[in-house]
Amino acid sequence: MNDMTDEEIVRAVRGIVALEASREALAARVTGLRTATAAEDLAERDRCGNAMADADTRILLESIEVLDRLGMTAAAMACAHVAREEGILPPS
Repeated sequence: MNDMTDEEIVRAVRGIVALEASREALAARVTGLRTATAAEDLAERDRCGNAMADADTRILLESIEVLDRLGMTAAAMACAHVAREEGILPPS
């Protein structure tokens, strides 16, 4: 463990929470465009869906880093396993 200060822990958690909030907003937009038929709406849905997938990746990678820094090795390893299964991280 890197002996994170309380401030560093709060900052790390807030960063993940902000990513989660952004991802949830994108998910709501995708859901709202689920039955879209106009070309612009379909393009927006695809853009938001891609951004949501990118956010999922960032959340997973950030979680691995923060959990590892907190000394929560098993949780970090579990997240890394998921990332490898999804092709985000190379096989170990």
